[in-house]
Amino acid sequence: MTATTQPPARWLLALTVFVVAIFTVGRFALAATLDLRSDEAYYWTWSHQNVMSFLDHPPMVAWFERFGQLIFGDNLLGARFSQLLALPLIQLLLGDIARRRTQSWNAALFMVLALECSPYYSVNVVVIEPSVPLLLFVSLVLWALSRLEQSADARWWLLAGVAAGLAAASKYLVILLAPALLLFLLLLPKQARGLNTPWPWLGAVAAAVVLSPVLVWNIQHDWISVTFQSSRLGSGQGLGVIHLLYFLLLDLGGVGLVLALAVLVRTPVLGVRAILTRRPFEALIAAAFVVPLGFFLVRSLSFQINMSWTYFVWPIGILGLVLALPWTTWTRWRAALLAGVMATGLPIGLALVCHGTIDSSAWLNGIGDPLGMDAGYDDLSERVLTEANAAGATWIATTEYRTYANLLWHIGDRIMVVQVNERARFLDFAMPDSARLAGRALYVHAGAPPALLDGQAFGAHQELPIVWRGTNVGTMQADVLDGYTPDLSPAPGAPAFVANPNAQ
Repeated sequence: MTATTQPPARWLLALTVFVVAIFTVGRFALAATLDLRSDEAYYWTWSHQNVMSFLDHPPMVAWFERFGQLIFGDNLLGARFSQLLALPLIQLLLGDIARRRTQSWNAALFMVLALECSPYYSVNVVVIEPSVPLLLFVSLVLWALSRLEQSADARWWLLAGVAAGLAAASKYLVILLAPALLLFLLLLPKQARGLNTPWPWLGAVAAAVVLSPVLVWNIQHDWISVTFQSSRLGSGQGLGVIHLLYFLLLDLGGVGLVLALAVLVRTPVLGVRAILTRRPFEALIAAAFVVPLGFFLVRSLSFQINMSWTYFVWPIGILGLVLALPWTTWTRWRAALLAGVMATGLPIGLALVCHGTIDSSAWLNGIGDPLGMDAGYDDLSERVLTEANAAGATWIATTEYRTYANLLWHIGDRIMVVQVNERARFLDFAMPDSARLAGRALYVHAGAPPALLDGQAFGAHQELPIVWRGTNVGTMQADVLDGYTPDLSPAPGAPAFVANPNAQ
């Protein structure tokens, strides 16, 4: 097939290389200068622990961070490097699928350019997030299954199994692809399934071996991680349209309006035609987009969907769009589509890169700023350390994981920081020296203390503003806390153990 692949249009190749180069430089600049956001700092704390898995997610995001730190050190770029490396690998895999199945380099270039024109992928990939490794390994699964379907060589099941295990070790949401995989199997010709060979079964074993740390850890802790995530997706407050509109606004804006609408129109049509004509891979792609997105649309009627949850879904839909388009000639319609994709995506991505690297202003008074809504903790942490030293505090107490992670990232090498509640988040972590917890603490928090601290006597109180780029974006409180020794190893079910499933 490679010998008959249609060569790329020179102007499209030059445009793609130019856009990729611009955003690559911008991403590295952002990664090396933009302070860690709360969840990033939280995952950074994971990368410094030798445990098999975690309450919130499987361990892949921590492994990603540790890999980058081995190369660049324990700094911003080290923490984010693996995220930066993941995007070109994702583009390579999905672009190669597009090239092989359409026999056109233009299709591959469109796939790459579409991802670069989507702020979700051109900019947000900088942010440390489990959805990035999930997308990488899902892309590898799709690449292996594409090769399997085209070659009828059952040995590709082994690579698909390894990649599936890695995807499951990244984020539990991979389970939403199960219906698509089942559809692929049902449509795949019997001779291509290879069920009479050892390869599919070896692939399943390989997936289980790769996922074994997560499985063992969950077994040891009564499946607490699976239960925690299930309770998050199962919660809700009744039917309403506010969360739905919020979800649609974020996704359409993050993907790019024209690109998102084109995907929503063409990819489901691709799936219907693929089922009717028994094309298993195209049906797989369509179902892998429609089923998860449909699930999130329904859940958004009663629950606020995290913008990162659909991160792995849209590139699959974009691949479906590419496979649905004819690539034998470059038509005006396709040129208009590309122009619309770039016009509604590139300006947003470029603006965000410039805002994070060159611009020093705070948009929308900081509170509505996409970069400022979770910023300012570098200055706040120094204020907290000053207050702790002035009060004679020997450690910092927190009751919220974001505050804990930010303070640990910024000042954890100068004073001990401990989250005294939600200890389920710290299962198997190295415990702080209990002797250092006997002294006075400075309790840093936002809002009222939890019931766990009822009856504790608080001393001097300080209001600490959170300032970013000269703009006040929030307020924290600091209270002196004497005579309090936390229980850092509470029994499951105890008030200090239970974690809030909707806190992240």
